Amino acid sequence: PEDQPLVISASTLEGLLRCPAQWFLTREAGGAESASASQGFGLVVHTIAEGLGNGTLSPEDDLMGLVDQVWDRLDFRTPWSGARERQAVQDALQRLVTWLQRPESRTLVGTETQLRADVTLPGGEVVRLYGYADRIELDHEGRVVVVDLKTGKYVPTGAEVTEHPQLALYQLAVRAGALDEQVGQAATAGGAELVQLRFGTDLPKVQRQEPLPDPAQADDGSLIERQLTQAVATLRGEEFAARPGKHCERCAFIALCPVQIAGSVLS
Repeated sequence: PEDQPLVISASTLEGLLRCPAQWFLTREAGGAESASASQGFGLVVHTIAEGLGNGTLSPEDDLMGLVDQVWDRLDFRTPWSGARERQAVQDALQRLVTWLQRPESRTLVGTETQLRADVTLPGGEVVRLYGYADRIELDHEGRVVVVDLKTGKYVPTGAEVTEHPQLALYQLAVRAGALDEQVGQAATAGGAELVQLRFGTDLPKVQRQEPLPDPAQADDGSLIERQLTQAVATLRGEEFAARPGKHCERCAFIALCPVQIAGSVLS
């Protein structure tokens, strides 16, 4: 209903900005694929990461023993690819443990924390931001840093991290009060990070997004507010344009993509 705020999650925002047609076919038209081996990889690592964060697991536990309890449930195309991915899991968990134990680690507030906040965009539209953060931490200044653990094989560029909608949405939610109760005071966003567990040597590759700029500095709102405005217009208009890009290489809908055949909009 037009008098109700749209609920926009981090994944919805990313999908609509990347390719509205792909998002619609995946999320609304029932075209989502069954869980893949790579998604299973991520689920295994995130489950162990959550246990390490909430204290139900410790770095001294046999983490790979836990992995092996479920590893044969994942479907790999070849035995060698399964063995390769198991080694990648072991490497990712070792990087995670080393990163958690680093001397300059921040204070942990929570894991798998829900963020939910209403935000009024510059045009007057109210949106309800929604998402789950892998880790919520406090830096030495008492500011909230949202950490997203990544297990994928594709790493964004520095410029892409600066404009990363998921991280910015989390920061905007923090600024709007989503974590005030957990922190015990009016929370200040101190940036956000992607921790790339597949990449790095001893420590994982960490990609940081700086704190959002003061909203008073931009007449038309911050970048994340403009991104949300674009997503709102797409959802309210119910026209889902096919937007080509590097994501097309892994898209399941190439055979019926309007860009690849004729036309440019699904409505």
